[in-house]
Amino acid sequence: MKKIIAIICCQLSIFICQLSTVNCQLSTVQAQNPIVSHCYTADPAPMVFEDNDSLYVYCDEDMNVPGVNDFYYMERWRVYSTVDMVNWTDHGEAMPRTAFKWGCEGTCWASQCVKKGDYYYWYMCLSKPGDWRHYIGLGRSKKPSGPFKDVLKKPLFDTGEGGDIDPTVFIDDDGQAYLYWGNNKLRYAKLGSAMIYINTNIGKNGIVEVPLTAEAFGGVKVDDKVTGKDCYEEGPWLDKRGDNYYLMYAAGGVPEHISYSMSKSPEGPWEYKGVVMKQQDTGSFTNHSGMVHYQGKDYFFYHTGWAPKGGGGFNRSMAVEEMHFNADGTIKPITATRKGVKALRTMSPYLQQQAETLNAALGISVVGNEDTGVYVTGIHTGDSMRVANLDFGTEGAKSITLRVASANGKGTLVIRQDYAKGKVLARIPIAATGGDNVWAEQTFDLTAIPTGTHAIHFSFSGTDTQTLFNWDWWQFNEFTSEIEAIPLSTLNSQLSTFYTLQGIPVTNPTKGIYVKDGRKVVIP
Repeated sequence: MKKIIAIICCQLSIFICQLSTVNCQLSTVQAQNPIVSHCYTADPAPMVFEDNDSLYVYCDEDMNVPGVNDFYYMERWRVYSTVDMVNWTDHGEAMPRTAFKWGCEGTCWASQCVKKGDYYYWYMCLSKPGDWRHYIGLGRSKKPSGPFKDVLKKPLFDTGEGGDIDPTVFIDDDGQAYLYWGNNKLRYAKLGSAMIYINTNIGKNGIVEVPLTAEAFGGVKVDDKVTGKDCYEEGPWLDKRGDNYYLMYAAGGVPEHISYSMSKSPEGPWEYKGVVMKQQDTGSFTNHSGMVHYQGKDYFFYHTGWAPKGGGGFNRSMAVEEMHFNADGTIKPITATRKGVKALRTMSPYLQQQAETLNAALGISVVGNEDTGVYVTGIHTGDSMRVANLDFGTEGAKSITLRVASANGKGTLVIRQDYAKGKVLARIPIAATGGDNVWAEQTFDLTAIPTGTHAIHFSFSGTDTQTLFNWDWWQFNEFTSEIEAIPLSTLNSQLSTFYTLQGIPVTNPTKGIYVKDGRKVVIP
């Protein structure tokens, strides 16, 4: 996050207008950055948790409308997860600003989440009504995707000064948790074992201010002027690889780049090592980074103004690149790219997949939370979605099952292979279900059979200007929609070739719908 000077806003308004000319259709370009395109996401904080196969990214959501309120306006924090690095599941509104009764409207800035014991602790910053300063609050949940609730009902602490933004939290090998934060000043505190208070036995009331020296951060900044080759600005990220501790941060003033320092202790002293990602023409004059180790690779997360529609300095989007280290532990410089990273695995189209698991999307919205249910809504004519890297195998899919809700039955879903103008696999009229919150499963035959590995492009049309339908999940099937009835009296314990629609074998099936010998059957 950043305090913005007016002259930069004026210059960037021209650049934002230029970005709006970018092709907004999900066509032949299979770029992975930004990783989320259906809403604006900033300040990524990637995390991997033990006993969990997914990589999670915690972020805030830019909600500004260009030309109306050219500054940061954020009312909630969101969580995304992936198992393949190219398709990302939106977990909805993981924590709204209103969860903090003491929080001020529109001030939900950067954050980071860690797990300790049975809980996930999410440290975020926001202002109080009538107070321009930011404070660090704490959300807690038993699930990494939330929803999170305010633990303390007040800020974690009060320094009495400004700049208390961009918290990063790190738990060392000995179990001690550290919290770093700060704009133009860098501070840290040790967290207590319960993670909900700071240890007041160090520093000033538990808070240590780190000297911003040239040796530690490349230079100093006084009155917005940098003396030296670099300087700390904001957005710290604390992490460890082997015996080395890393402190990455937004640097150099506005526009920002990402630099880093190293130490043999989480408390320093820090030694400046150089620039990780230089300032580039990404459409965003700020940057905010995080790094994570996942599935044998290291990844660097940052944000840009690359949203395909309306992106810019106040409407930012998360991106990711693979990162590499030299033999001495130093970080090899990273370049921001549209290409992003490669997929780690394929996705199975024959398992039930959430509609909000996306490679890219335009126009739609994702609402709800993990307690009430998350689903895709705001579907209008001209909107589209894409899922990447689906492995249909050699036999291919013959039908698709959707769980949808529709009040009027005026929407049509078009499914294409690979691209927005790719081969049509089906044109599906979505029947009315009785209401926008009345869910029903509908199965439709495909008019073409996809085999091998492909992206799938979903697009929407209809005669209603309102939301055409709501969408919960989808699943391709290796059988047609025709259902063969098998009397329950003919079954015996030797019939072990029955499978659930999720592919789980059933030795003694009861009433329901199954797959047998490649066909969909019903036991009445």
